[in-house]
Amino acid sequence: MGTGTNVQKKLIAVHDLDIPWRSADLEQRAGRIIRQGNENKQVQIFRYVTKGTFDAYSYQTLENKQKFISQIMTSKTPARKCEDVDQQALTYSEIKALCTGDERIKEKLMLENEVKELRVLAAEHRNTVFEMEDKIARFPEQEQKLTAILADLHTDREALRKLPIDPERKLPVFKITIGDVEYTDRKEAAKALEDAVLAIKYADTPVKVGSFQGFDLSVTMHSNMMGGGMSACLQGAASHTTKLIESFAHNLNRLEAALYNIDGRIERMQDNLAKLRLDHAEAQKIVAEPFPQQEELDTKEQRLKVVTDELNQAAIEAKKNAPKREQTCYFERARMKKEALRVAKQPRKPKTKGKDKSMQGLE
Repeated sequence: MGTGTNVQKKLIAVHDLDIPWRSADLEQRAGRIIRQGNENKQVQIFRYVTKGTFDAYSYQTLENKQKFISQIMTSKTPARKCEDVDQQALTYSEIKALCTGDERIKEKLMLENEVKELRVLAAEHRNTVFEMEDKIARFPEQEQKLTAILADLHTDREALRKLPIDPERKLPVFKITIGDVEYTDRKEAAKALEDAVLAIKYADTPVKVGSFQGFDLSVTMHSNMMGGGMSACLQGAASHTTKLIESFAHNLNRLEAALYNIDGRIERMQDNLAKLRLDHAEAQKIVAEPFPQQEELDTKEQRLKVVTDELNQAAIEAKKNAPKREQTCYFERARMKKEALRVAKQPRKPKTKGKDKSMQGLE
């Protein structure tokens, strides 16, 4: 009875005679009988298997699929990856061996799958260790670089704190030098900055145009940016960069933001340095720990070798004790046929002249 057969209310038992390739197919079969509206309070599900056949491997495959699906659906220790079990294949010798009923065959197949999975995990662990070793090797240089930048940012912050504060804006008093002229008026400063930027002739080369709040100010015209582009750099102990736009009145605000948001930069740099040190500690811990399932892998590899040797020896003995049977030698037949054709092609002996002696008597 296929999909659409409307007998669910009367079902009392289901008999599964074959084994589907997908676990969802088994659930679909059970769902036809275990469902709301069934008039039977208790139902039965029978599943038939044949010992010593392919059924054991089929159910083993279903178990692997359902185990992975259940982990995803319930979020209980989910595996990080799953290979496509639909593409698993057995050799002809393994299929033949399954039919013999030898339990060692099933053990060998299960061990091969488990060893394969453990070897993949071991390879992943080795790759992770290599990555952590590289991270450990780069750590001193990275730590020194971040520490130096953080020290420079602290130096620049101390310099900014010494600037006089505008009581209205709660910011340092505006002051910028373009060329050799110092400007305190924002409108005049914006025009002077625009003229200085437009006078730059070479692209992708920082050009010093003045200073802002005691920090050297350089501007770069970019040729590789879409539609061109400009950027400014304020150089103190550290570098403070910002992008420029067409409105130079707003560019003055961008210069201020690049300097006055230094506390945020210091905080981010401190976070980066703390994360770098934490990652370094974790990397050292990972490198120091061996593969956690190495003992299990060694044990199963050893057992797999023993079982494989036993099965190979059993196959050799079975071949020795097998009754001999006459074999058809196709090459001998071909030789005989070739010889017959050769004889047939030989010239015949000439016939005797005159009448046959046997015929003379009758005359």
